[in-house]
Amino acid sequence: MHKVWYGGILVTNLGDWDAPFGIVLVADLFGVLMVSVASLISLMSFTFVVLFHDTTRGNYIHPFLLMLLAGVNGVFMTGDLFNLFVFFEVTLLSSYALMVIGAKRIQIEAAFKYVVINVMASASLLIGIGLVYGEVGTLNMAHIAVRSAALENTGMLTVASMFLLTAFGVKSAIVPLHFWLPGAYTYISPGVAIFFGAVLTKVGVYSMIRIFGLALNYEHTLFQPIMLTIACLSILIGVLGALGQRDLRTILSWDVISQVGFMLLGLSLFTIGSLAASIFFMLQYMPIKAGLFIVSGLIERSSGTGNIYRLGGLSRIYPWMAAMFLILAFSVSGIPPFVGFWAKLALLQAGFALHSTSGYISSGIILLGSVLTGFMMMKIWQWVFWGQPKDSNIEQRTVPLKEYWKHLIPLVMASGLGLCMVIWVGDIYEFSNQAASQILNPEQYIEAVNLAEFE
Repeated sequence: MHKVWYGGILVTNLGDWDAPFGIVLVADLFGVLMVSVASLISLMSFTFVVLFHDTTRGNYIHPFLLMLLAGVNGVFMTGDLFNLFVFFEVTLLSSYALMVIGAKRIQIEAAFKYVVINVMASASLLIGIGLVYGEVGTLNMAHIAVRSAALENTGMLTVASMFLLTAFGVKSAIVPLHFWLPGAYTYISPGVAIFFGAVLTKVGVYSMIRIFGLALNYEHTLFQPIMLTIACLSILIGVLGALGQRDLRTILSWDVISQVGFMLLGLSLFTIGSLAASIFFMLQYMPIKAGLFIVSGLIERSSGTGNIYRLGGLSRIYPWMAAMFLILAFSVSGIPPFVGFWAKLALLQAGFALHSTSGYISSGIILLGSVLTGFMMMKIWQWVFWGQPKDSNIEQRTVPLKEYWKHLIPLVMASGLGLCMVIWVGDIYEFSNQAASQILNPEQYIEAVNLAEFE
């Protein structure tokens, strides 16, 4: 990230084949920011798995997590549309395995739905890629941006874009393609859920920003009303779904859908300011959501249940965990001065700056979604942490209090990172703004890839 910030975009031609004929890996600001945060999240996830000796679900959890990280980093770094599909498949293959480790009946059922819907999404992605290649004759993203801008008739690319939007929509769990996520994330290993909840859906959002911001950015006027509607529905349906749940991890899973809506909102407004806000929102949300899933895993391990109505008074048993939960809850709700507030403020400013009906509607949805998210976090605090400890909590506790301190390490990582982001919020936003500028003004990206045109 340091090299890219000070030295510009880095490009690797695999096998020493020049673009666009060879495969390229491109490290621009957006890509390296996502790789950096994903690596921090993976550290938290592995720390949780190792400290809890999560071998009951099989020793294969560690290599599959590494395989998942490899696929995610490949998605963030590839400059080739087909290899975006390849790295998606690496990600999905490892996630299939991680979902079924443990082999509970309800886990297998959730995994089956997850596999079926993602196989359909992969088919949609492959069809879209094939249509793009048939129309412009290249798969290199920089080359696609050059050739698509020169086309007079873009009808076939519009069809391809619809297939791509559907595929990425499934993978990011936007409404109405969200139905698979709550069940899939509720029954997997707590250590795996940390990485899934914080990173996996953001891969789909990243791909939408990359494709519709860089390669096919001329399509934004056509897709803007569609994306804006989807984003607003995702924000509201996600948080309302969360308010109606009783299992802590299910609540957090529904919240993933809502927060993805905030990220998509910045893309749908399609200005440098709104896209910078979307990237900034994504960067701050990933460690915050990882921290919330860590809290969920710690509670499940310590109390033997994730049902919030069977819990209570945990702030008296685990005060440090309760304090760190409040930091995370305030941030995700958008309470100042926590980093989530600055992310939502950036989205609000981008919405009002448009001086249009769509901008005002999106700003209103942001405010309403933030208020409802606050109510959701209050519900968790009231039932899980407030009041007197219940006898069932003490009887079911599987982690002795004296051994609990070391298990707070991954939670300290997440909440500490959230607090550090508050201190350096201006620098992080500047990174995000520069990343958005590179995406919507792709000349620097195209020049770095150094396309070798042959007659």
